[in-house]
Amino acid sequence: MGLRITVRTRIYPTESEEKIRSAILSLFPDARIRREGDYIVAEAKSIDNFARLLREQRIRDAARGVFLANLRDDLLEFRINKQVATKGRISFSVGDVPLGDITVVVEGENLRDLIEEIAPDTRVQKQPRS
Repeated sequence: MGLRITVRTRIYPTESEEKIRSAILSLFPDARIRREGDYIVAEAKSIDNFARLLREQRIRDAARGVFLANLRDDLLEFRINKQVATKGRISFSVGDVPLGDITVVVEGENLRDLIEEIAPDTRVQKQPRS
């Protein structure tokens, strides 16, 4: 499923670049990270570890809502809290975050199928009574 994952975050003078790099790698272990001015940019191809974290943290339904709300054809863009990511965890950002957040852009075909795979609807569906 030829995915291209781009991760981007601004690094502030008060932040540890090593901690931010480590946070990105904890989410996307195959990421290739580089510094571009005040930003750290990473590119990855595998979403497997991120999917595993969603499952382990039991936040697949929340992730599904975020993903579906931010899906545009072959592009999915969402933000995660940078401070939480430094702990190897995922928390989706809503609104302004004091030290910024991490923007994740996923590009590829059939992203709706990918969402079904990594963030299926886990709510129990009640069967209608006859």
